[in-house]
Amino acid sequence: MDKKCHMSSEKGGPLQSMTDRISVSEEDIYAAMKEIPGYLDITVNDFKELYELSFHHALKRLICSVRAGDIMSREVVSVTATTPLQEVAARMAEASVSGVPVLAEDGKIVGIISERDFLKHMGAANASFMSIVAACLLGKGCAAVTVRKGVASDIMTRPAITVRADAFLSEVATILSKNNINRLPVLAGAGDTVVGFLTRSDLVGAHIFE
Repeated sequence: MDKKCHMSSEKGGPLQSMTDRISVSEEDIYAAMKEIPGYLDITVNDFKELYELSFHHALKRLICSVRAGDIMSREVVSVTATTPLQEVAARMAEASVSGVPVLAEDGKIVGIISERDFLKHMGAANASFMSIVAACLLGKGCAAVTVRKGVASDIMTRPAITVRADAFLSEVATILSKNNINRLPVLAGAGDTVVGFLTRSDLVGAHIFE
Protein backbone atom coordinates (compact mmCIF):
# COMPACT_ATOMS: atom_id res chain seq x y z
CA MET A 1 0.00 0.00 0.00
CA ASP A 2 1.36 3.42 -0.95
CA LYS A 3 2.28 5.81 1.83
CA LYS A 4 -0.08 8.68 2.54
CA CYS A 5 1.24 12.21 2.54
CA HIS A 6 0.28 14.49 5.42
CA MET A 7 0.89 18.21 5.71
CA SER A 8 1.58 19.16 9.31
CA SER A 9 -0.46 22.14 10.45
CA GLU A 10 1.76 22.60 13.50
CA LYS A 11 2.19 26.29 14.25
CA GLY A 12 5.74 27.39 13.60
CA GLY A 13 6.54 24.26 11.58
CA PRO A 14 8.50 24.44 8.31
CA LEU A 15 5.43 24.23 6.10
CA GLN A 16 3.50 26.82 8.10
CA SER A 17 6.60 29.02 8.01
CA MET A 18 6.73 28.78 4.24
CA THR A 19 3.04 29.67 3.91
CA ASP A 20 3.53 32.70 6.14
CA ARG A 21 6.57 33.89 4.20
CA ILE A 22 4.71 33.84 0.89
CA SER A 23 1.42 35.23 2.17
CA VAL A 24 -0.11 37.88 -0.06
CA SER A 25 -0.76 41.43 1.15
CA GLU A 26 -3.51 43.84 0.12
CA GLU A 27 -0.90 45.86 -1.76
CA ASP A 28 0.05 42.74 -3.75
CA ILE A 29 -3.59 42.14 -4.61
CA TYR A 30 -4.24 45.72 -5.76
CA ALA A 31 -1.10 45.62 -7.90
CA ALA A 32 -2.18 42.34 -9.49
CA MET A 33 -5.73 43.51 -10.14
CA LYS A 34 -4.47 46.64 -11.90
CA GLU A 35 -2.55 44.46 -14.36
CA ILE A 36 -5.69 42.58 -15.41
CA PRO A 37 -7.68 44.40 -18.13
CA GLY A 38 -11.36 45.06 -17.54
CA TYR A 39 -13.49 44.98 -14.41
CA LEU A 40 -13.07 42.26 -11.76
CA ASP A 41 -16.21 41.49 -9.78
CA ILE A 42 -14.34 40.27 -6.69
CA THR A 43 -13.39 41.90 -3.40
CA VAL A 44 -9.85 42.06 -2.05
CA ASN A 45 -10.78 39.74 0.82
CA ASP A 46 -12.34 37.21 -1.56
CA PHE A 47 -9.25 37.35 -3.76
CA LYS A 48 -6.96 36.85 -0.76
CA GLU A 49 -8.95 33.87 0.51
CA LEU A 50 -8.93 32.31 -2.95
CA TYR A 51 -5.19 32.87 -3.28
CA GLU A 52 -4.37 31.35 0.11
CA LEU A 53 -6.49 28.27 -0.58
CA SER A 54 -4.93 27.87 -4.03
CA PHE A 55 -1.43 28.26 -2.62
CA HIS A 56 -2.13 25.67 0.08
CA HIS A 57 -3.28 23.15 -2.54
CA ALA A 58 -0.26 23.91 -4.76
CA LEU A 59 2.12 23.46 -1.81
CA LYS A 60 0.46 20.18 -0.87
CA ARG A 61 0.78 18.96 -4.45
CA LEU A 62 4.51 19.74 -4.37
CA ILE A 63 5.38 18.08 -1.09
CA CYS A 64 3.08 15.14 -1.78
CA SER A 65 4.53 14.37 -5.20
CA VAL A 66 8.27 14.61 -4.49
CA ARG A 67 9.98 12.03 -2.30
CA ALA A 68 13.30 11.91 -0.49
CA GLY A 69 14.80 9.64 -3.12
CA ASP A 70 14.00 12.17 -5.85
CA ILE A 71 16.21 14.96 -4.50
CA MET A 72 18.75 13.19 -2.26
CA SER A 73 22.47 13.16 -2.95
CA ARG A 74 23.59 9.66 -3.89
CA GLU A 75 27.28 10.34 -3.20
CA VAL A 76 27.51 9.37 0.46
CA VAL A 77 30.68 9.92 2.47
CA SER A 78 30.68 7.33 5.25
CA VAL A 79 32.90 5.81 7.92
CA THR A 80 32.91 2.61 9.97
CA ALA A 81 32.68 2.25 13.75
CA THR A 82 36.45 1.65 13.94
CA THR A 83 37.52 4.57 11.73
CA PRO A 84 39.93 6.79 13.72
CA LEU A 85 38.42 10.17 14.54
CA GLN A 86 41.35 11.91 12.86
CA GLU A 87 40.32 10.19 9.62
CA VAL A 88 36.61 10.94 10.22
CA ALA A 89 37.39 14.64 10.59
CA ALA A 90 39.63 14.59 7.50
CA ARG A 91 36.91 12.97 5.36
CA MET A 92 34.29 15.46 6.54
CA ALA A 93 36.62 18.37 5.82
CA GLU A 94 37.57 17.07 2.37
CA ALA A 95 33.94 16.52 1.39
CA SER A 96 32.78 19.78 3.04
CA VAL A 97 30.02 18.01 4.96
CA SER A 98 28.87 18.51 8.54
CA GLY A 99 27.98 14.88 9.21
CA VAL A 100 28.60 11.33 8.03
CA PRO A 101 26.82 8.01 8.64
CA VAL A 102 28.64 5.26 10.51
CA LEU A 103 28.18 1.93 8.74
CA ALA A 104 28.64 -1.68 9.82
CA GLU A 105 30.57 -4.13 7.66
CA ASP A 106 27.36 -5.18 5.92
CA GLY A 107 26.63 -1.57 4.96
CA LYS A 108 23.83 -1.04 7.48
CA ILE A 109 23.79 2.21 9.43
CA VAL A 110 24.68 2.00 13.12
CA GLY A 111 25.05 5.69 13.95
CA ILE A 112 25.96 9.13 12.70
CA ILE A 113 28.71 11.62 13.48
CA SER A 114 28.24 15.36 13.13
CA GLU A 115 30.28 18.43 13.99
CA ARG A 116 28.08 18.69 17.07
CA ASP A 117 29.30 15.26 18.28
CA PHE A 118 32.92 16.36 17.95
CA LEU A 119 32.25 19.54 19.94
CA LYS A 120 30.31 17.66 22.61
CA HIS A 121 33.06 15.11 23.25
CA MET A 122 35.72 17.81 23.16
CA GLY A 123 33.96 19.41 26.11
CA ALA A 124 32.88 22.32 23.97
CA ALA A 125 29.23 21.54 23.28
CA ASN A 126 28.19 25.17 23.86
CA ALA A 127 31.25 26.72 22.24
CA SER A 128 31.59 28.04 18.73
CA PHE A 129 34.17 26.72 16.30
CA MET A 130 36.04 30.04 16.32
CA SER A 131 36.21 30.10 20.12
CA ILE A 132 38.02 26.75 19.96
CA VAL A 133 40.42 28.10 17.33
CA ALA A 134 41.01 31.22 19.42
CA ALA A 135 41.83 29.12 22.51
CA CYS A 136 44.37 27.10 20.54
CA LEU A 137 46.00 30.22 19.07
CA LEU A 138 46.21 31.83 22.52
CA GLY A 139 47.97 28.77 23.91
CA LYS A 140 45.07 27.85 26.19
CA GLY A 141 45.09 24.24 25.02
CA CYS A 142 43.58 22.41 22.10
CA ALA A 143 40.20 20.82 22.80
CA ALA A 144 40.76 18.23 20.06
CA VAL A 145 43.41 16.49 22.19
CA THR A 146 40.67 14.76 24.18
CA VAL A 147 39.44 12.82 21.12
CA ARG A 148 42.71 12.45 19.22
CA LYS A 149 43.03 8.71 19.88
CA GLY A 150 39.34 7.87 19.59
CA VAL A 151 37.38 6.04 16.90
CA ALA A 152 33.97 6.73 15.36
CA SER A 153 32.04 4.52 17.78
CA ASP A 154 33.34 6.59 20.71
CA ILE A 155 31.41 9.72 19.80
CA MET A 156 28.76 8.74 17.27
CA THR A 157 25.09 9.36 17.99
CA ARG A 158 23.00 6.21 18.02
CA PRO A 159 20.55 5.32 16.77
CA ALA A 160 20.86 7.62 13.79
CA ILE A 161 17.83 9.68 12.80
CA THR A 162 17.01 8.58 9.26
CA VAL A 163 14.33 8.75 6.61
CA ARG A 164 13.21 6.29 3.94
CA ALA A 165 13.75 6.99 0.25
CA ASP A 166 9.99 6.83 -0.34
CA ALA A 167 9.20 9.43 2.35
CA PHE A 168 7.42 12.56 1.14
CA LEU A 169 9.14 15.94 1.57
CA SER A 170 6.59 16.87 4.22
CA GLU A 171 7.93 14.07 6.43
CA VAL A 172 11.55 15.03 5.74
CA ALA A 173 10.92 18.67 6.63
CA THR A 174 9.16 17.71 9.85
CA ILE A 175 11.98 15.37 10.96
CA LEU A 176 14.67 18.00 10.32
CA SER A 177 12.71 20.71 12.09
CA LYS A 178 11.65 18.70 15.16
CA ASN A 179 15.14 17.30 15.76
CA ASN A 180 16.96 20.55 14.91
CA ILE A 181 19.35 18.79 12.54
CA ASN A 182 20.68 19.65 9.10
CA ARG A 183 21.34 16.28 7.48
CA LEU A 184 19.45 12.99 7.15
CA PRO A 185 20.76 9.64 5.91
CA VAL A 186 18.28 8.18 3.43
CA LEU A 187 17.63 4.45 3.71
CA ALA A 188 16.38 2.04 1.08
CA GLY A 189 12.72 1.13 1.08
CA ALA A 190 13.47 -1.78 3.43
CA GLY A 191 16.41 -2.56 5.70
CA ASP A 192 19.08 -0.25 7.07
CA THR A 193 21.22 0.30 3.98
CA VAL A 194 22.10 3.95 3.28
CA VAL A 195 21.34 4.95 -0.30
CA GLY A 196 21.70 8.72 -0.05
CA PHE A 197 21.79 11.87 2.05
CA LEU A 198 19.40 14.81 2.36
CA THR A 199 20.19 18.24 3.76
CA ARG A 200 18.24 21.38 4.54
CA SER A 201 19.87 22.87 1.44
CA ASP A 202 18.19 20.19 -0.66
CA LEU A 203 14.83 21.23 0.75
CA VAL A 204 15.65 24.88 0.15
CA GLY A 205 16.14 23.94 -3.49
CA ALA A 206 12.69 22.36 -3.39
CA HIS A 207 11.30 25.54 -1.77
CA ILE A 208 10.32 23.80 1.49
CA PHE A 209 12.77 25.48 3.89
CA GLU A 210 14.11 29.00 4.14
